[in-house]
Amino acid sequence: MSEILDHAHPILVHFPIAIITAAVIYDLAVAIWRRSLPLKQGLWLWLVAAASAWLAVATGPEDDVRGNTSFLEIHSMLADVTAWVVSILAAARLLMLIRGKISIVKIWLVAYLIIAIASCGLVLGTGYYGGKMVYDDGVGVKVNGTRVNPPRGRLD
Repeated sequence: MSEILDHAHPILVHFPIAIITAAVIYDLAVAIWRRSLPLKQGLWLWLVAAASAWLAVATGPEDDVRGNTSFLEIHSMLADVTAWVVSILAAARLLMLIRGKISIVKIWLVAYLIIAIASCGLVLGTGYYGGKMVYDDGVGVKVNGTRVNPPRGRLD
């Protein structure tokens, strides 16, 4: 169990990347096909995307990267912004649905899609910098049980 908890972040980060990307592609396809976006369709994707983004943020092992990378600040900032933007999109959609609105059309649809596409760019940027921390700086990488790049001031 400890092994799984130690690897929660690398496991969970793939979910917001995949779900946000899928949600954006789905919304774009529906919007292009129908020239509107029914609020119920795809809402669950955005709700799961928001939950998975916050789980990924919450499990980020900041203590493990202390002093070992120059990418933590931008990775962390992009992750937080992604989680907020996706949560706001999901909440706005849910609120509109609760208030009886059936679909998004015209200028609001364009604005919504721009923000949704931006959220996809944000999550992909977050993943890019997370990958740089792992593949360029060796953060979180172990070889034969020994950290390649242990946090400064801490030895395993």
